[in-house]
Amino acid sequence: MELRHLRYFMAVAETLNFRRAAEQLHLAQPALSSQVKALEEHLGVKLFERTTRVVRLTQAGRVFRDDARKLLVSAAQAEQRAKRADQGLVGSLRIGVISAAATPLLADVLRRFHQKFPGVQLVLFDLTSTEQLHQLRVGELDAGLLRPPVGFPELDYKTIEESTQILALPANHQLARKRRIEWKDFHGEGLVMIHPSRQHRYYDTFLAACGEAGAKPFPAQYAHDIQTKLWLISAGFGIAPTSVTFAEMKRPGLAFRPLPPGLPPVQTILAWRRGEDSPALKQFLLCFKTVSLEANRNNRASI
Repeated sequence: MELRHLRYFMAVAETLNFRRAAEQLHLAQPALSSQVKALEEHLGVKLFERTTRVVRLTQAGRVFRDDARKLLVSAAQAEQRAKRADQGLVGSLRIGVISAAATPLLADVLRRFHQKFPGVQLVLFDLTSTEQLHQLRVGELDAGLLRPPVGFPELDYKTIEESTQILALPANHQLARKRRIEWKDFHGEGLVMIHPSRQHRYYDTFLAACGEAGAKPFPAQYAHDIQTKLWLISAGFGIAPTSVTFAEMKRPGLAFRPLPPGLPPVQTILAWRRGEDSPALKQFLLCFKTVSLEANRNNRASI
């Protein structure tokens, strides 16, 4: 039994007239009669009582009509869902996000994407860059916002945001009072750092610049996320470089100062599996590209 047999049956069941049903279906009446008879033989029941004047549904026909109607509705819904999925309009996306990437840019992307594709469920996971790289490789994430480097040929990525590094420090710290901070000033200073297992080489360039100037700061306290790190700094546990994005945050006892020149900007990248053909993912990547380009144009215009 095929869907076309159900459609033929429903046309007759709703009109109770083989001629009109055949016209609706753009079939010859004998062909329609033959298809309905074949359906009855397949089911092993009589669906219609036929006379020269009237066509009536049998009891079996009435029951089959109700079920056939539901099946055709379900089939139509399945067809529409398949088409919407092919266009990236339904489904789900699993997105990994480092806490430092929870910026206005991400909020704008999520808002735009949800407005355009409300049928796609976005599932966000707060994960480190290392955790995201592993889960992307094994297929547990569809995309991730993380820090470079990537280093795996099966993953593709693009830079979506660059942020200047600045110094976060307690408001009463001696360096907070200096007009110009130099790399040598960090000698002997305690650093509040994200734990090495979670920070994906974030501090390498800062420590290298200190070392070139002969300064030797030391790890005074480790944190497992950026929010805890900033609270510890505001409480006087030490100092640390961070992204300028977090300078917008207001916390008691927390201050921010420019770092000496020479550090590269902090990059946030969007990574995904190379060759991934998910339509929803393609739409998400396109949305990120569009919003990023708009943000860059607005930033240039404001300079």
